[in-house]
Amino acid sequence: MASSTDLSTLEPKIAELASVSMTQDRIPGLSIGIVRGDSLIGYYSYGTQTVGESKPPTKQSITRVASITKTFTGTAILQLRDLGQLELDDPLLVHMPDFTIANALQGTLEGVTLRRLMTHYSGLRTEHPFTDWNAPSFPTNEELLDNLSDIDVVIPQDSQWKYSNLAVGLLGHVIAQVSGIPYERYIYEEIIGPLGLANTRFELDSAQSHMKANGYSHPLPGSSDLRDAPYASLRGISAAGQLHSNVEDLAKWMSFQFSSGRSNHPSKVLASSTLAEMHRPMYVSSDWLSGQALSWRMNRRDDLVLHNHGGGIQGYASNMVFSIKAQTGVVVLANIWPAPTPYVLAEDIAELVIRELGPIPESVGTDLTEVSEQFAAHFIGRYWAEPGVYVDVVYGEDGFGLALPREGDYTLHGPAGLATDRSVADSKSFRAVGGRGGGELAEFSTDSEGKAESFRLGGFLYKRVD
Repeated sequence: MASSTDLSTLEPKIAELASVSMTQDRIPGLSIGIVRGDSLIGYYSYGTQTVGESKPPTKQSITRVASITKTFTGTAILQLRDLGQLELDDPLLVHMPDFTIANALQGTLEGVTLRRLMTHYSGLRTEHPFTDWNAPSFPTNEELLDNLSDIDVVIPQDSQWKYSNLAVGLLGHVIAQVSGIPYERYIYEEIIGPLGLANTRFELDSAQSHMKANGYSHPLPGSSDLRDAPYASLRGISAAGQLHSNVEDLAKWMSFQFSSGRSNHPSKVLASSTLAEMHRPMYVSSDWLSGQALSWRMNRRDDLVLHNHGGGIQGYASNMVFSIKAQTGVVVLANIWPAPTPYVLAEDIAELVIRELGPIPESVGTDLTEVSEQFAAHFIGRYWAEPGVYVDVVYGEDGFGLALPREGDYTLHGPAGLATDRSVADSKSFRAVGGRGGGELAEFSTDSEGKAESFRLGGFLYKRVD
């Protein structure tokens, strides 16, 4: 296995995968970023930002990232939940009373909860009735809210997944209503700014516009010429897909996801426990190959679970795919739409990198320290607890801990490590690392000579029997 950051042996395969994708979808320019932990360790550029010019995209090149916006919207909802301003199972009616004029064809309006809106199980139609993807702009906030009576709600009894830009667009209105701050400003102030995503914007300023790659549409029937894609502001449903960004910023957004569940999580944007909740599957397919988390999708390739979200909008296709366990992911940006291959391409490259380089160790701050072999000698031995559970306390290649059960032993607390916790005054108490008792104290009692006689762990009293 190669070193954790050495991509040199993988570059020919990455180039081959990129070439196939560009040919199949007629992609003018393709950007690929590879993220490991807190770093963008590789960037690959193919083609051009502008047809007819030799202008390769860079990691600063800005494109529209469309539905990746939904992951920012979901983060904002969870921030407000953690502040006690809403609950995920609140009906949309609680925060948008005007929703009463919608038409419930199946199910009830009360069944349209924020959680369902975040996971595409709300039963709402895919787009607003007045959405026209060929128009120069979408309905304003006022126009959307004034026409809720044209929205049908069909909640299938089997909770069938149904992708809905309208549903997530309405979450933007919830964020504004609950926070008292316009949706776009909330995202800037509470998420984009704190994470330092300097070029992630709903609308670009003049300097950022010069960094933007041209977006293209496919040829008209009977033609072979790519066309400049029209631009449409999503306005009333901007929470579903209005953001622009680049590889550099999306790499930071991905690294933020890797702090899911960490004990030394530095960000104030979202608690690590809430990030872990966000990444937890809400629904899984019957074959367990795909699932839906809070604002993120999940795909499984054998033992590899990949979170992802892509986006497609006039002129641009995007995808970001990552493994939290491996702390590794891939960002793919293309300047044409529709383009289906970037979604598979990102997964293919992510799997290639993870299989070849393996996961990277997570940097975790801890008050735990290893127990020396000399000190551990006082506690090593075989122990028994009612109603008939044996465990061996050992010092081996992995240090001090509870051994794998012997043949015939009931598996309860072993295997697990035992470490000294500097916050615990009793030198005979050790923190269990891993296993059923992970995080709990193993509290030893010793005789007058300092030799262990017993220990308590997780409600069991183990007595020495050797």
